[in-house]
Amino acid sequence: MIPVMEFYASSLRVEVDGMLLREQSLHRDFRSYRNYYNRKQALVDSRISRTEFDAAFTGTGGGNALNLEMNQFEGSLAQLYQNWLGYSQFNLLVFYASSINDMPEGVRRAMFDYVRAGGSLLTIGAISLPEDFVERAPASQDLPLHLKVFHGGYGKVISGSASLIKDMSDGSGNSLPDYLCDMFSAYEFRGDSPLRFKYDETETLSTRWLMVIVYIFAFLIGPVNVFVLHRLGRKILVFLTVPVASAICCLFIYGYYLVFESATLRVKRQALTLLDERFNRAVTLANYAVFSSSSRPEGLRFDNQTEVFTYTGSDGRMVDGGKFISLDEDQHLTTGWIKPKVPRYLHLRALQTRRERVSLTWQSEDLQLLNGLGADIESITLMTQDRRLFIGKNIAAGAQAFMKASGSATHTVYRAPSDLFSSLWFKELRTLQSSPEQHLQPGTYVARIKSSPFLIQDVDSQAERVEESYVIGILKGDAQP
Repeated sequence: MIPVMEFYASSLRVEVDGMLLREQSLHRDFRSYRNYYNRKQALVDSRISRTEFDAAFTGTGGGNALNLEMNQFEGSLAQLYQNWLGYSQFNLLVFYASSINDMPEGVRRAMFDYVRAGGSLLTIGAISLPEDFVERAPASQDLPLHLKVFHGGYGKVISGSASLIKDMSDGSGNSLPDYLCDMFSAYEFRGDSPLRFKYDETETLSTRWLMVIVYIFAFLIGPVNVFVLHRLGRKILVFLTVPVASAICCLFIYGYYLVFESATLRVKRQALTLLDERFNRAVTLANYAVFSSSSRPEGLRFDNQTEVFTYTGSDGRMVDGGKFISLDEDQHLTTGWIKPKVPRYLHLRALQTRRERVSLTWQSEDLQLLNGLGADIESITLMTQDRRLFIGKNIAAGAQAFMKASGSATHTVYRAPSDLFSSLWFKELRTLQSSPEQHLQPGTYVARIKSSPFLIQDVDSQAERVEESYVIGILKGDAQP
C-alpha cells in the first residue's frame, strides 16, 4: 500500500514493483489531497445514497457536526481493500451490518484491523465482532440514538439500530457523538512533530568557530605571510605559500568534518504498543525523528502493515524535494529521506504479528515475572484478576524478578487504549508513568521499556538515541495464583 503522506513535494518519485508511477496517480485518493477543505473523510456503504447521506450527515441531520465528506466504492464488496492500510486514508467507515456480513473474510479482517489501529467503524445494525472487542458502558451521548460502543485496540466500533439513518434524518436534534472520527481528523495533530530537534542538537560545526578559523587563515596568509617573506627577501615565494597554506587549511576543515561532523546521527522516538499476547498481535503507535549530518541513501524501511505519515509543519507541505519511495515487498523510503542537516519527522502506525510477552510464575503469594519483551523493563505495573496491583523495576531482557505487591486498585475510571488514541496518545504518555493503574484492567500491565523492539530501523543502532516507550499488555494466561 502507498503510504498516506503529502505527495506534493517537488521531484518526489514513487516506484511500485519496479514501475514508476505518474504524477497524476499520486495526487488522487489520498488523505493529504482530499483534506484540502479540512473535512473528515468517510468511506460510506454503496447502499447509502447521496440523498440519504446528506439528510443524515448535513443540514439538520444528526451527523452534521462531524463535517464529513462522502466517499463511496462502486465495485463489489469482494473488491474492497484486504489490507488495513487501504482504509487508513479515511477517518470513519459507515456500513450496513448486512454488507459487513456479506464481505469476504479478508476484507472484514482488514476493516477490524483498521479499527484496532485507531480507526472508527459505524455500523447500521448489529454485527458479530472479534473476541478482543469489548462493549463499553453506554454514555449519556450514546442514548438518544441507542448506540452501542465497542473498544477494539486503539479504535471503536459504534453500532446503531437498523433505522439509524432514518433516525438521524428526522430533524429531532439527536446528534452522533463527536468521538466517531479518528485522531487524524483533529486539527491539533497536523503540523509540527512533538519531537522537534532543538538548535543545539542540530548544530554540528559551529559557524562561529568556522569564521574564527577563516579570519586566522586570512591574517596568516595575508599580512603575516607577506611580512615574513619580505624579511627573508623571498617575496616570489608568495605564489607557493598561498596555495600550500590554502590546501592545508582546506584539508584541516575537511578532516574536522570527517572526524566530528559527518558521524552525527540522532534519533528521537516515542512509542506506545498495545501487545495482545492472546492473539500474538502488537499495534504500535510511534513518533520518529531522525537527524543526520550526512546523507544516508539507505533511508528507512517499513513493512506493508505500517502506515507512514509525515509531519509537514504548519503550512502542511513538505518543502524539500528529491525523495524516492520504492514499494514492493516492503515500503522503502530511500534516497532523499535522510538528507544532510534536514530533520525528518514521521508518525507511524503498525499492526504486526509478534510473540513478545511476559511470563508469570506464582510461588505461594509471590509473583515472579520473566521479561520476554525483548527490551529492558524500567518499570512495570500489573493487575491480577482480583484487581491486586504488583510493581517491578529494572528487569533486564530475558531476566526474572519478583514483583512487589502494591495493594488493590481503587480507581473507578478506566482509560481504554482507544481513549488514549483519540486524545493524542503522545500527550498522554506521562499518565502511563505517573498513574498506570488508570489504564489497567484485570489481566493487563503497563510497562515502560528502555528501547522498543517494535518499528526499529537499521540507522537506530548507529545513532545517539532519545526514547520514551511504553507497552500496554494483555496477558495470555490467567494472572492468578
